[in-house]
Amino acid sequence: MTTDKSLGHLGVSDSVDRRNELEMLNWALLAQNKAASALSRADDKDSLLKEVCQSIVEQKPYELAWVGFAQHDAEKSVFIAAAEGAAKKYVTQIQVSWSADSPFGAGPAGTCLRTGTASLFKDCTRDAGFSAWSERAASFGLRSVVAVPIFDGELPAIATLLVYASVPNAFGDKELLLFESLAKVIGTGLRNLERQGRLANEVQKREETQQRLADALRATIEAVSKTMEWRDPYTAGHQRRVAQIAVAIARKLGWTSEKIEGLYLAAMVHDIGKVGVPSEILTKPMRLTSVETQLVREHAETGYQILKDIPFPWPIAEMVRQHHERMDGTGYPKGLSAPQILDEAKVIGVADTLEAMGSHRPYRPALGLAAAIDVITSESGTAYDPAIVQAACSLMDAQNTLQSILDK
Repeated sequence: MTTDKSLGHLGVSDSVDRRNELEMLNWALLAQNKAASALSRADDKDSLLKEVCQSIVEQKPYELAWVGFAQHDAEKSVFIAAAEGAAKKYVTQIQVSWSADSPFGAGPAGTCLRTGTASLFKDCTRDAGFSAWSERAASFGLRSVVAVPIFDGELPAIATLLVYASVPNAFGDKELLLFESLAKVIGTGLRNLERQGRLANEVQKREETQQRLADALRATIEAVSKTMEWRDPYTAGHQRRVAQIAVAIARKLGWTSEKIEGLYLAAMVHDIGKVGVPSEILTKPMRLTSVETQLVREHAETGYQILKDIPFPWPIAEMVRQHHERMDGTGYPKGLSAPQILDEAKVIGVADTLEAMGSHRPYRPALGLAAAIDVITSESGTAYDPAIVQAACSLMDAQNTLQSILDK
């Protein structure tokens, strides 16, 4: 009978131990699953560490989780980057080192960082290596702790994850494996975030460089435009106003900002070819002869020749060459028809007509916007694109956008 009772008691003990092991494993599994889910949501280092720690302590009996990074100062201190849990205040007044010579280096964090392996303290009130913190840990109800290393791809460990429980012996071999696996995922997450950060910085620097180049290009084009106007004072501001009207039309048409930028630059130098026209013709206070008119018409091709070898991101040179082409093929210099003409050139053509008729010229007074609108409307579908004409007419709104541009 005695033997039977002993065997009976042994069976009960095994069953209890088995239930305890399963319960401990369940704690760790739930904590790991929640933490892994948090990792997938984090988009920066701080939120990653915070959410991992928070996820772990949502599972009892884990009262505290924190992540510490090894510092390479004289004391080999440990910087606590994130801490969560009911016992979070425990870490506010503790000193931790990963130096073997420091009295604060024999604990779980220091041992883990030094060795690159998991460090387990089954009972914080009794384990000798935890003596520096045992009294404070007891005041927060912390009884056991495990520390697992976090690697940046290779040795040594860069950080450690510590999990504290309110019961002793809360961590066994299986729990260690689960938290070690979680630490590997954290390490991978940190590396990915670091790479993303570097990539984002590189992209930002590249965008800043491109913006500086774009600003320089715009400033150069505007300077060239001003230089031309000094040579031809009677049309001072003409290219600038054409560019502003063209941009206003393009916005009405719903063009992208990038396409509008190319249009603006082309409009700002659409008459650059007039540098090849004698100034006495440009400033002649009467109508031009047929020969003089032909010389002026050559400015479109001359402008193309000046700009064609400049590597603009847009076909600026072709826009300049085509801005006097017309839908029905009656324009110049190539006599192109609608499908062959760039949209930007079509817009500049309409804007150029509006500005020219709405402004004073050496050989005539301003004809006015009403007359200019009548011209482009009557020639809509033949000389000018109907959609562009409609957009231009819509600028004669309550604010009279066209007139305000011409008045500048």
